Parts: sequence; C-alpha cells; structure tokens
Amino acid sequence: MPKAESFIDFQTEGFDELSKRFEGSREFVRGALNRALRRMGKTLVPEVKKETPRGATNKLANTTIFQVIGKGEDMTMEIRQSAFSEKGFSYGAAVRTGTRPHFPPSNALIPWVQKKLGIDAVMAPRIAFLVARKISRVGTVEDPYHERAFESKVGDLHAIYDEEMEKLAERLIKE
Repeated sequence: MPKAESFIDFQTEGFDELSKRFEGSREFVRGALNRALRRMGKTLVPEVKKETPRGATNKLANTTIFQVIGKGEDMTMEIRQSAFSEKGFSYGAAVRTGTRPHFPPSNALIPWVQKKLGIDAVMAPRIAFLVARKISRVGTVEDPYHERAFESKVGDLHAIYDEEMEKLAERLIKE
C-alpha cells in the first residue's frame, strides 16, 4: 500500500540556534521540541477532522493522524490522511487541490450520489454517470480545508511551542 501523504508540515524556527547555544543539553532541547510537536499534533488533528469534507464514507476524515518525524534539527510534525480508493488511489490531494477535467469511473460515484444527493439505488447509476460527465468537462473544485484548520489553530500552535520553549529555558537555567 502506498505511503500516506502529508499536507501540513509545521517546521520550527530557531531550534538550531537554541540547540547550539545549549550544546551540552541537546537532548533536553530535542525533548522539548518533540513534546511541543506532539502537543501541536493533538491540537490540530481534531480541527483537520472537523474541516475535512464528508464524502460517502468519511474515510478521509477518519484516517487523519499526526506523526513526528526526524530527530533533532530535522524534527517535523506532519498531519497525514491515508484514505485510498478501492483502486489504491490516495484521494486527499485531489480533494484539497481540485482536479483537472477527467472522466472518473461512474461506479465509484454511486455511493456518493446516494448519500449526498439522496438518490435511490435504481437512479444512482444514471446520476453518477452525469456527475462523472460533468467532472470530465470541468474537473473538481479545490477545498483547502487543511489551510482553514491550520489558520484556525495557528495561534494555539505558537502558544504551545512558546510554552514548551519557556519550560526548557527554565530547566536549562536551573542546571
């Protein structure tokens, strides 16, 4: 199975300088950064889930997780959504950025047509074909829900980072 893609990558600034300044305490610095990134992930994931568009299955929202990657200066926190279609296509990026005109398989649209449009099982294949034909002409519209989620929590994320760095500074001063 393909690797889940990431779409929000929160890079910290000033860590390299802080780490060099307290050379003998690099592990404390790394630990503080790791705690900050984990707290940020726990704060951001529910907001991303809330903003994620709901399709027929809610699969995209339900696969939302965070992961802290790397060590030391290269540490980052990523939000990942690993929703795949039945054919193995990771479709989160298509939802976020929209698509060019293409003709999707109308069978794949039947559950969406039934749930979102309230169409019965008899008419759903016909309506799904019409939806696929429309997509073949105009593509799909982007939905930058991840940016809305990030923007709504950016103040909280900076506060978390600042709080962890203040705790680190207090600890380093005591030693």
